[in-house]
Amino acid sequence: MIVSKSFSLRDDLIGLKPHHHWSTVVSIPLLYAYVTKYITGTDKMRPNCYEVIAMDGTLSGTLQCEDGKSLAEWIRCITNNIAVLNNQAVLVSNKVLVPNEHIHTMCWSCEHLQSTRQWQHWRPKFVALKGQEFYVFDAPPVQTRDWVRCERIYKIYETMFRILKHKELIDDRQYCFVVQTAQHGGLYMSMETREQLLHLEKAWHRANYLAVRHIGSKTFGCSWRDRICGLTLDLQAGFSLYDSETKIFMWNYKFSQLKGSSDDGKTKLRLNFFAEDKQNVETRELECTALQTLLLSIHAFLSAKLASVDPQFLKNF
Repeated sequence: MIVSKSFSLRDDLIGLKPHHHWSTVVSIPLLYAYVTKYITGTDKMRPNCYEVIAMDGTLSGTLQCEDGKSLAEWIRCITNNIAVLNNQAVLVSNKVLVPNEHIHTMCWSCEHLQSTRQWQHWRPKFVALKGQEFYVFDAPPVQTRDWVRCERIYKIYETMFRILKHKELIDDRQYCFVVQTAQHGGLYMSMETREQLLHLEKAWHRANYLAVRHIGSKTFGCSWRDRICGLTLDLQAGFSLYDSETKIFMWNYKFSQLKGSSDDGKTKLRLNFFAEDKQNVETRELECTALQTLLLSIHAFLSAKLASVDPQFLKNF
């Protein structure tokens, strides 16, 4: 993207009319760039204005449009070009990656800072879904080592993505979502447009399904009736609990038998299952030190199971 300005030249001595020349003020590479209508670090928009930021931090400066229609057209054109370039970069990267490590999507988002004394409460972050993990960068990864040095990496099947309703928003930023994690409580982030938000949601569900299908199962250490046990989540079998000492399975339930659950927010979990007769309900009470990770993993496996048995599930996203 090139930002130019016009200036007039006039030669009164020879009677020539004024004529305009254009000069380039700044050139912005659109690969991994992003467009924003918000004032830097805030939830406030400039009227009929936007700004383009390159991946190296180069700024276009505030660009003002004549009206809202013109603003929307400029943003649409620039955003579409950025998306095309980013998708091409993903395709090139995936050619040298094994399928289980493929990049599903990469894009810019903004993260709300939980505690800050500064007036800027929002900070741009480059996020990516790659293989079985969710990455949060300060700047786009351009080399293999950048992926290894990423500041925050989360297992997709140990997190939960959720779009926020309007009444849940904390300020004037729209199109927000949370990524709930067991370690840090969660990330509160926003996208620039609804289309970008829905695209990320779709990519997340697909990435979660592929990640869970790849690992197949996950086991958590826990206790049941004062016995040390292992609770296994299996995409095909559902819930299984085995005794660590005897190596005997104590009970098994399909995911479809889960009626509901409750927990104390610390270590105790109660799972309610429909019995085989589909009339009675059987309750299993467990204790697990990694309770939050277990809960998030249950959600991930349930979502993946739904996607595996219902072809329309992923299509809806």
